[in-house]
Amino acid sequence: MRDYRNAIDWLTPTLALSVWAAHFSLLWAASSAFPDQPAARWIAAALTLPALGAMAWLWRRADTVSLTSIPGLGIAISAVGIVYSVLPAVVG
Repeated sequence: MRDYRNAIDWLTPTLALSVWAAHFSLLWAASSAFPDQPAARWIAAALTLPALGAMAWLWRRADTVSLTSIPGLGIAISAVGIVYSVLPAVVG
């Protein structure tokens, strides 16, 4: 019998996108709970640091050396999404 296992690490990009989705959801909840208040900005800043830390941890965990791999691309897209999500809180 043949072994049809895929050698690509799909767990890392899935976790990275999950962190991005959780970060976005929590920022949206904070901006809904505290509209136009500085508390929402502080919450956004406080949640961004652990999210970017999780991206760094996933990068080291996956032992990724290139952004052209599936795990590297998933982490890069998620990290850009996290930074893009926090921009309205920082700028506005």
